[in-house]
Parts: sequence; C-alpha cells; structure tokens
Amino acid sequence: MAAKEDQMIEKLGVLAEGARFKILSLIASKGELTAKEILAEFDFTQPTLSHHMACLADAGLVNVVRKGRCAYYSVNRDTIDIVISGISSLKSGSKKTDKGSADSENEKLKKSKKKKKKDKNKKKKKD
Repeated sequence: MAAKEDQMIEKLGVLAEGARFKILSLIASKGELTAKEILAEFDFTQPTLSHHMACLADAGLVNVVRKGRCAYYSVNRDTIDIVISGISSLKSGSKKTDKGSADSENEKLKKSKKKKKKDKNKKKKKD
C-alpha cells in the first residue's frame, strides 16, 4: 500500500473513535477552541480530553497554537481535504466499475441479439 494511503488510513482510524470525531466536529463548527471550552461540552475528564487531543494533533487533524498557558485548537483543513479526497476516490472508482459492468452487459445483450438474428436467418434458409 502506498504511504499516502497508509497516512489516510491512520487518520480515519483516529476519527473512528466517536469522541474524537465529535470533538473535531465541535471545533469545526466554532473555528477555534481551548481545551477548557471543549471539555465543557463533554462528559469526560481533562486527562481523557488530553489523550484525545494528542491523538488528533499527532494525526495532523487539528492545529495547536499555544498562547501563554492556553492551547487553541482548530481544524487542519489541509489534512481534512486529503481525507475527503481519498474517500471521494472510492466513489469515483465505483463508477468506473459500474460503467464497466454496464458496458459488458450491453455487449452480452448485443451478442445475444445477433445470435438470435443469425439463428433466425439459418432457419429461413432451411425452409
């Protein structure tokens, strides 16, 4: 598997944890939040939030800017675009397969019609 695919799979794995996805959604809706502001929206402890935020930051899904004692979190749009692009490629890949399947079905149908017509012509010649 390509390194780019491995990185995308890693990011999807981080987002597969429901709490992390909800945290990222909250940050995206607000633009930028501190840990204290995020913690106020969830029912878990500060160490648990720190763990989730470290996972999101390590995966490159959030940007962290430290201002004094506070850390401000925002969504890393570049990383989100990579994940979206990877998922979108699955959709476009299935269209190719679907189109290919439809084309092969059309070819089978055409061959079947030609064969029937050919058989019909043979029968007429015999009579």
